[in-house]
Amino acid sequence: MNRELALQELTPAYAEALRLRDQGADHAAIAARLDLPVEAVPNLLELAQAKLDTLLVMPTVEAD
Repeated sequence: MNRELALQELTPAYAEALRLRDQGADHAAIAARLDLPVEAVPNLLELAQAKLDTLLVMPTVEAD
């Protein structure tokens, strides 16, 4: 699975947090965008990245 497809499988908050991080946003900017406390951002990013990594290593199922 490619990264963009994998991001679409995540919750909107996880996907948005990872996209913002990839664009160079700091924790404060991510927190403001997602309406979260800044302290929650590192854990959110860690969980989101772990879920994304899992999706990226999963084999894709091809339709017949």
